[in-house]
Amino acid sequence: MMIALVFVATFVIKIPIPFTQGYIHAGDAMIFLASILFGPLIGGLAGGIGSAMADLFGGYAIWALPTLIIKFFMGYLVGFFGYKTEKRKKSKKFYISLSGVAIWAIFGIWVSNTLNNLLVDIQDKERATELMKQMQVTTQDALVSTISNVQTTIIVASIIIPLIILFLSLLLKNKDKYLFSFSTLIGMTLSGLWMIITYFFTEILIYGNVILPIFGIPWNIVQFGGGLVIAYIIIFSLKRLKIFKNEENTQ
Repeated sequence: MMIALVFVATFVIKIPIPFTQGYIHAGDAMIFLASILFGPLIGGLAGGIGSAMADLFGGYAIWALPTLIIKFFMGYLVGFFGYKTEKRKKSKKFYISLSGVAIWAIFGIWVSNTLNNLLVDIQDKERATELMKQMQVTTQDALVSTISNVQTTIIVASIIIPLIILFLSLLLKNKDKYLFSFSTLIGMTLSGLWMIITYFFTEILIYGNVILPIFGIPWNIVQFGGGLVIAYIIIFSLKRLKIFKNEENTQ
């Protein structure tokens, strides 16, 4: 059932990403939902298989195998951190979290430096014209603005997302210590960072272009954030209907 929900949410609700050949969708919400309700294995299988099927039947067959792997581990991460936490796993979670933060920091610095170098490169008219054609913009000012906006979005997201996660955990944990535990929220965040980074490098391998995939990063951040919000709305609705109970889960 969860595979079907992931497939439908990914296949039906999709928005093409400008400058790239990818798209954003609501499927991540169903992956989060499956992982929180049923644990890492079911969440991973639902995410991997459901998302890969959506790519396969939606005209993105070249992405099916990478998506299968990326979305499986995305779902597994959420379930590993958020489903029936056991004390013996806490040390593993700490090291995974630390590694994830370090990798994201390195990735963010590299992307920022790449965009800075790009702003210098486009002072060359020939390079600017080539990139304008790829980006489908008509003026050099528009190109500079687009690059700057992407750079700003990534920097702001890198600062704001951790603060929001910490704020939600502290503010709302009393309302539901399971759903809003720091462990559950950090699992969702790490899964989103995993998705952003792995899709970025996969796109480089598939299309042989290092620059254009950078402009898909803000859209993947939107997809991750939207998926998190939708997943929580659904879970709260299920709780109100007394379909979902989490008293047996411990953090």
